[in-house]
Amino acid sequence: APVLNAPRRRRPHRTFGRRQVVAIISLAVVLTVWELLGRRQPLFASFPSEIAVAAVRIFLPQIVPAFASTLIGYVAGLAIAIPLAIVIGVAMGRVRLVDIVLAPYVNALYVTPRIALIPLLVLWLGLDFQLRVAIVVLSAIFPMIVNIYAGMRNVDHALLEVGRVFVASPRQRLLTIIVPSSVPYLFTGLRLGISRALGGVIVAEMTASITGIGRKLIDYSTFFLVDQLFVGIISVGFFGLLVTAGLRAFQHATASWTEVATSR
Repeated sequence: APVLNAPRRRRPHRTFGRRQVVAIISLAVVLTVWELLGRRQPLFASFPSEIAVAAVRIFLPQIVPAFASTLIGYVAGLAIAIPLAIVIGVAMGRVRLVDIVLAPYVNALYVTPRIALIPLLVLWLGLDFQLRVAIVVLSAIFPMIVNIYAGMRNVDHALLEVGRVFVASPRQRLLTIIVPSSVPYLFTGLRLGISRALGGVIVAEMTASITGIGRKLIDYSTFFLVDQLFVGIISVGFFGLLVTAGLRAFQHATASWTEVATSR
C-alpha cells in the first residue's frame, strides 16, 4: 500500500551543466555576430578569426615580454601593499588614536583618482619600474585598508563577550575571534585592491611608460593594428580572471580555518 504523506525524493538539480550550456551558446552567438559585423568594419572592430591569427603571430614574441615587464612591477607593488594594508587596517580598527590620526589621509587618498597622481610620480620616480610599483601600491592599498578596517570594527560583540567571560587575553581574542571574523572583509579588500592595481599599472604605462603591456596597447592603437590591440586587451582580461579565480580558491581553502578558529 502506498505510504501517505511520504516525502518525495528531489531530483538533483543540474544547474551547473545548464549554466555551462547557456554560457557556450551565448559565447557562440557573440562570436558569430562579432565575426559578421567585424568583417564589415575591420578597421574599428576587427573580428575573432583575425584576432586568433594575430594572437598566434604576436603572443610569444610581443605580448609575453611586455606582460612580463608589467608583472614585475605589479607583483613587487602588491608585495608591499598587502602586508602594509593589513598592518594599517588592523591598527586603525583596534587602536582609536591610530584611527583618528590616519583616517583623514586614508579617506582622501582612497577617493583621489590615481591618474591624477601620475605626473607627480613621473617627476619623482621616472618612467619605469619605480613608477609601476608606486602606482600599484597606491591603487591597491587603500581599498584593502578600508575593508580590513571595516572587518575589525564589525566583529560580533557576542563573540568578544564570550572571550572576555573565558578570560581570554587581548592576543587570544585577536587571533581566535577578531582575525577569523575579519577574513571575508580581507578577501573583499584583496579582490578590489588587486583589480584596481592591475588597472592602475596599465593606465600608468599607457600614460607615461615606455615599456609594458599598457605601452603596447597604445602602440597598436597608434598604428591602427586593431587585431593586435584586441589580443593585448583579451590577454589582460584573462589575466585578471585568473588572479580573481585563484584568490577565490584560496578563500575557499581558508574557510574551514576561519570556522574552526571562531568555534573554539
